[in-house]
Amino acid sequence: MHRRPGSLAFWRIARRADVILTAPLSLRRLGPEALSLRPIVVAQPDAMLGGKGPVQGLFAWLKRRVAARMISIVPSRYLAQYYARSVVIVNPYDPVVFHWPEPEGERRDILFAGRIVRWKGAHVLVAAFAKIAGARREVNLTIVGEGAQRAEIEAQAAALGLAGRVTFTGIVRGMALGDLMRRHQVMVVPSVNEEPFGIVALEGLACGCRMVVSNFGGLPEAVGDQALLFPPGDAAALAARLEQALDAPAPVRGEVEAYLAQFAPDRIAAQYLAVMESVVRR
Repeated sequence: MHRRPGSLAFWRIARRADVILTAPLSLRRLGPEALSLRPIVVAQPDAMLGGKGPVQGLFAWLKRRVAARMISIVPSRYLAQYYARSVVIVNPYDPVVFHWPEPEGERRDILFAGRIVRWKGAHVLVAAFAKIAGARREVNLTIVGEGAQRAEIEAQAAALGLAGRVTFTGIVRGMALGDLMRRHQVMVVPSVNEEPFGIVALEGLACGCRMVVSNFGGLPEAVGDQALLFPPGDAAALAARLEQALDAPAPVRGEVEAYLAQFAPDRIAAQYLAVMESVVRR
């Protein structure tokens, strides 16, 4: 294990390798990696479209040009469209932390877990919940996470008369997050920008939640036929899906676990190794 080695030390480490897996692509590491003369595979977590400023845009353009010459591992077909030489290998989830509840108890509430920023869509979920809250007085909403939009979402909930029905927990991680998921009936991923994949949706599925997700980016690929979809940003459509999810039968454990088998960490690791072995043999 080497933490933050200098360029020379990094080059020496790279020279001892058969293949380099860089995750993600780093222009700072690119020099020593290229000079090592070893094949490079890049695990790409996003589309590298750049930030808001010209500097971020320039670096993103440079990275895309470099990536075009390498094999890129991406987690979804959606993301593969951005990389000419791509291999789709889905992301894994942690089945030790995120698993079916034992024993199963009563579940009725709705959960959001993620950063509370505009593009994650918590504001859309609150607006949708307001549309069903009057008829669903036994159902509450839990929002897990922190972010720049939290105060705005809290004000939105208060303005809609939901102050006592929406709970903000702050950041919850690990087993505590898994336990929280296992206590909720429905979990929503309401992103209004494209998600490259959607590990949090897998985690909710593994915990027995009925999933409702935006039909956008890589999210539909992550959940397959195990979730209800709605158009991103459409609070009315989301409200209808919430009603449907609350009334639907509980997910069938065997069906969900069979679906999630493809996301097991050992299976994903084997696929990564297969790609790297193929690169070395060239």
